[in-house]
Amino acid sequence: MPSMTHEGPLDLVRQHPEIAVDLLQDIPGIRLPRQVTASLAPTDMSAVVPVQYLADVVVLLSDAATGSPVLAVIIEPQLRDSKTKRYSWPVYLTTARSIAGCPAAVLVVLCPDPAEAAKCRRLIRTGHPGFDLAPIVIDSGAPPGRDGADSPWLTAFTATMGGIDLESETGARQFLDALANPEVSEADRRRMTAIIMTVASDAARHLLEAMMTTTEYQKTILDRIHDEGKAEGEAKGKAEAVLKILDARHLAPTAEQRRQVASCTDSAQLDLWFDRAITAGTAAEVFAD
Repeated sequence: MPSMTHEGPLDLVRQHPEIAVDLLQDIPGIRLPRQVTASLAPTDMSAVVPVQYLADVVVLLSDAATGSPVLAVIIEPQLRDSKTKRYSWPVYLTTARSIAGCPAAVLVVLCPDPAEAAKCRRLIRTGHPGFDLAPIVIDSGAPPGRDGADSPWLTAFTATMGGIDLESETGARQFLDALANPEVSEADRRRMTAIIMTVASDAARHLLEAMMTTTEYQKTILDRIHDEGKAEGEAKGKAEAVLKILDARHLAPTAEQRRQVASCTDSAQLDLWFDRAITAGTAAEVFAD
């Protein structure tokens, strides 16, 4: 089963494929139309080859004016160098290009560790004259979005890659500012919080939790999750909000505790659990009598 470290950046790209454009903005030799649209490739784009060659994410960039595909972007997380990938990566490029009917395709490898990233950058020689692959590799050293001036989704992506120091107040604030951006929907806010809380170190998670409960961020982030359930006027909405914050804070409620929340119809009880979940250190503290 893929780890959250593996899935975190991919989940953000799946939700916001336009991140692929940001990842390519400073890559020499890649030219895109002034305006492009980004969408996930159809499911069968990566399924027409044997299972062992399935790519993780393929984003298709098209000319916004004509609708014509201009570039297929294969995005692959790789925590360490792998000899087998040196055979499968060229397959990804040729297959994606063929299925999309696209004039070009590029491979973007996500490898947080700079030392392992250097290995992934090594030229892959296929043996055919002129057909050598130099993977585009992004690591934690200088990923796009590091300065926080870009989209909130790119900032969150950079944080999952280790490009933002979430153990520092400056880094944590950079992520929380992105989370509080009015462009971010409630669904995205919950998803981004859950992803970061899962990949963050204990120190970073504790700092983020502490800052989330300050007056500056509480109404923007935590209370909005709660308010969404409240606005629905149903216990179900509040129960989902409780479970979301438990998961976002990595409190790991038991299956029985989850059932307890999901089946609860007492609005006051759900409110109490939510309030406790904001600062509790364990799930047991949330459900203590």
